[in-house]
Amino acid sequence: MNLSATKQVIEHLVQHGGRGKGWFHQHQDPRPLDAQSINTLTLPDARPLPPSLREWLAFDASWFRLAKGTPPELEVRPLRDILTGWSRTMTKTAPAAAAFTEEQLVQAWVDLLPDPTMANALALELLPSGSQEHLLLFHKANRRGEYPVLGCHNRFEFWLKYKSFGDYLSHYFGLSEPD
Repeated sequence: MNLSATKQVIEHLVQHGGRGKGWFHQHQDPRPLDAQSINTLTLPDARPLPPSLREWLAFDASWFRLAKGTPPELEVRPLRDILTGWSRTMTKTAPAAAAFTEEQLVQAWVDLLPDPTMANALALELLPSGSQEHLLLFHKANRRGEYPVLGCHNRFEFWLKYKSFGDYLSHYFGLSEPD
């Protein structure tokens, strides 16, 4: 039987009593979204959620702070807006970044993306791993409807790190290594 990465993670966590250890976090007591909420939840532009995210939300909607409100909505924003938030923080706290305006820093990051058009895509910030940020990037879905997870090292190097949210989960919970 060939289970999706998300299903493998969920099975692993269920076998461990609904508990899991991620990179820097302990998780317990999963709180799933109800089926009706999952069925009505879409991206803000009405695209369907990727299968891996739907599967995960049926298991837990609290550990990664993916959705908020009633009815729940995903906490997605355009990647450019996320980068702007990062630049505001860096220009105030990192002396080297103070030499740049917020706009210059955002444009430098956009230029470092694997595809600069990604800056306009919706993204969902995921839990980081040490010096790496992770963003589920709703840019171009593969044939299975999955979207990649963008990795960012020290906010100066960007690459497509995982093929899907399920692959991110699998690595996060120690069941696999990234490709």
